[in-house]
Amino acid sequence: MTQASVGKTLLSLLLAGVLSGCMLGPDYLRPELAAPMQFKQIEGWKAASPGDALERGAWWELYGDAELNALVERLQLSNQNLAAAEAQYRQARALVRGARASFYPSLSASAGVTRAGQGGGDSTISTGDGVSVSGSNAARISKTYELGLNAAWELDIWGKLRRGLESSRAEYDASAADLAAARLSLQSELVQNYLQLRVLDEQKRLLDATVAAYARSLRLTENQYRAGIVPKSDVTQAITQFKSTQAQAIDLEWQRAQLEHAIAVLVGASPAELSIAARDSVPGLPQIPVAL
Repeated sequence: MTQASVGKTLLSLLLAGVLSGCMLGPDYLRPELAAPMQFKQIEGWKAASPGDALERGAWWELYGDAELNALVERLQLSNQNLAAAEAQYRQARALVRGARASFYPSLSASAGVTRAGQGGGDSTISTGDGVSVSGSNAARISKTYELGLNAAWELDIWGKLRRGLESSRAEYDASAADLAAARLSLQSELVQNYLQLRVLDEQKRLLDATVAAYARSLRLTENQYRAGIVPKSDVTQAITQFKSTQAQAIDLEWQRAQLEHAIAVLVGASPAELSIAARDSVPGLPQIPVAL
């Protein structure tokens, strides 16, 4: 091996080392947590196996309530917070496509036409024998055509494009997780508000029956007082029970209106546009497996 070839080899190795050292940033490694293999109190305990990455599906349909299903469908179509999360998700997906496209050559073309004209005018020419001849010059128009073609290709020598793609993918994954979390959170809030509203309907029905019973008891006590059977304090106590129960029923109506307004906001409607009729029954709870 000659001295020149040895020098070229050493120079190539040196350049390769320099290029590898110029790579942008190291690969991400998840930090390790020091955790024991098992705990002392293990009897009766089972290792958790969360399924956060699993698709939730239409879990609210377990309650078998058609009106609840329709409200959740409206939420997924009209909720503004969910629409904003979906827009961020689409933006992150577009950024990933843009970062992936930067690995390939780019080609751009341009075309144009330039049109120029020179106006004509009258002119008079004198001949040698003293005769003048008049005439007009026609307008002259010229066209210039332009066509441009540009090609570019950025070589990813330093790893800039690869790191950019990794960053865009990470942001895309984060946006997808944020979207799923926002959708699940809004669905849960809607279902909780709806079930609480139905519970208030049942409580209101019971309170109305109690108010009617206290009204009959008050009339009976007043008749007994007029007949001299019971003292005035019994009438006062009956009135207090009747008025207190009436106040509780009014408070339940106010709470129900607040829940109905909250549901309207979740489904993208104004409180005046949504009205949920009262119902005498509460949606049945789904059966929970014994293993849970």
